[in-house]
Amino acid sequence: MIKQICISGLLVFLASSLNYGSMHDSWDGLLQKYVANGLVDYEGLKANADDLQVLETYLSQLEKSTLTNWSRDQKLAFWINAYNAFTIKLILNNYPLKSIRDIKKPWKQKIWQVAGETLSLDDIEHKKLREELKEPRIHFAIVCASIGCPDLTSKAFTVGNVEALLTERAAFFFTQKKNFYLEQKNNIVTIHLSSILKWFADDFGKNQEERIAFVLKYTGDADKKKIEEAEKIKIKHIKYNWSLNKK
Repeated sequence: MIKQICISGLLVFLASSLNYGSMHDSWDGLLQKYVANGLVDYEGLKANADDLQVLETYLSQLEKSTLTNWSRDQKLAFWINAYNAFTIKLILNNYPLKSIRDIKKPWKQKIWQVAGETLSLDDIEHKKLREELKEPRIHFAIVCASIGCPDLTSKAFTVGNVEALLTERAAFFFTQKKNFYLEQKNNIVTIHLSSILKWFADDFGKNQEERIAFVLKYTGDADKKKIEEAEKIKIKHIKYNWSLNKK
């Protein structure tokens, strides 16, 4: 009896894994087709009825998914993709527009059916990703449809790539002047950082020293050396650009 239960459980797990492995393929295809250099061709996607249906079918898959017994990496990939897909759907529903902030309470609307729940974008970000999974690098992966956001990657997150892709997106984030640059005067270094690192400061460390240590993990050697050798460090935050991240 125990052997039968174990075999049954293994078959369920394998079936779930196989299903999971392909569930983000259609989303990956849309990203490859409509996202380049972090910008989205909303106009092109909205004009293509077939691809709009692909998006709707993917969102329906998210709605019907059951996350029971999923690994942390599976959940991370799922919720990151869900946030980005629902954000693009929100923009398409209201397109054309100049900014996501032209939409009334875009992050508070509880209109997204996902994994058996009705959630807002804020619910996905703050409850699922930040509170439950406690992964600070999601701030370089989820995209609020704005130029000031991290660039949207043109590939889907999967259980197989989520760890490497989160690290890649974090490293890329700190190569862009909209997110990070240094000013040095005498031996005082001013670190200019995206406002994301101010709004979610506690996700990156309990104090300035820990937050700087987090940044250092992803900066280039030259910048790292300047920060480490500075007699004094100042932090300034870069004004956020809320313009739509459209191609």
